[in-house]
Amino acid sequence: MKRLIAVLGTVLLLGALVWAEAPTIAVFISTLKNPYFVTLADGAKAAGEEFGAEVVIYDAQDDAALQLSQVEDAIAAGVDAICINPVHTEALIPAVEKANEAGIPVFSVDRDVLGGERVCYIGTSNVLAAEQGAATLIRYLALAKRELPWRIVILEGIPGASAAVEREEGFKNVFKPLIDGGAIEVVADLTAYFDRAKGYQVMSDILATTTDIDAVIAANDEMILGALEAIKAAGLKVGFPDGILLMGFDAIDDAVAAVKTGELVGTVAQAPYIQGYWGVEAAYRYLVEGWRPPEGTAIYPPTGALFIPTPVAVVTAENVDQVAQITRTPPPLPGTE
Repeated sequence: MKRLIAVLGTVLLLGALVWAEAPTIAVFISTLKNPYFVTLADGAKAAGEEFGAEVVIYDAQDDAALQLSQVEDAIAAGVDAICINPVHTEALIPAVEKANEAGIPVFSVDRDVLGGERVCYIGTSNVLAAEQGAATLIRYLALAKRELPWRIVILEGIPGASAAVEREEGFKNVFKPLIDGGAIEVVADLTAYFDRAKGYQVMSDILATTTDIDAVIAANDEMILGALEAIKAAGLKVGFPDGILLMGFDAIDDAVAAVKTGELVGTVAQAPYIQGYWGVEAAYRYLVEGWRPPEGTAIYPPTGALFIPTPVAVVTAENVDQVAQITRTPPPLPGTE
């Protein structure tokens, strides 16, 4: 709902447009079934309250066609800015292009889109974060003095989703030299669609063929928690040093609790709350204050977008009590310090 006070066409105050009412920012979430994205939405809503923006949350339920329709509806309703966490990196290109045609600025969060104009992409360097998670898992396997080769299961996310593709790349950057050197054997490398129930089913199917497994790494916590339940249901031991070692990704509450109990050796902590918060803050400041990504902002290689990275760390028993500080406290948005 574009509500600008127009004087001589467009009013500028200290380089920014003057708004008669709060700008409306539409936030498109891939799925609110996943606690990670619930946290992202919470951050977006918190920023809306902080900055005085009207934030409207859309849940695509992991359906790219539904998300495209939601974006079209929001454009027709006249929203002022869009923050999108796309279900699929390619399928949502038309959504971004439609927003571009309507003159609505687009900000991608957590995942980027492979086309259309985005002001910036706010999220994790998934490749580097996945490398950190994989390297930490290897460190724990070495500390456990497991016999080589280490037998590892990899659970992948939704095919085509940028986060899934990039995390797979990060895992394999670490594992490939060890595979080539005979130190790792990949027992299975399968998709479980970022879903806990599918993680349980896929892991159960793997365990029906072999229980000779040293470790499982997953591209999100929902899948690793499903795998954890499958392993426990099979009567197998989990945890360091002599159980199956499990590494997740996202540091959702259930996963952090499992790190505390020793059922997971770790989970990669992104900052979904900060991603959602910064997404809405950037959109608001773009509209109201004329904010732009600061000079020198890096390009995100997989998509070519201007990239504003959010904090990341691997949560283990050594630092688990610090996770809230890492993931829930928004630092200044770059360019606003």
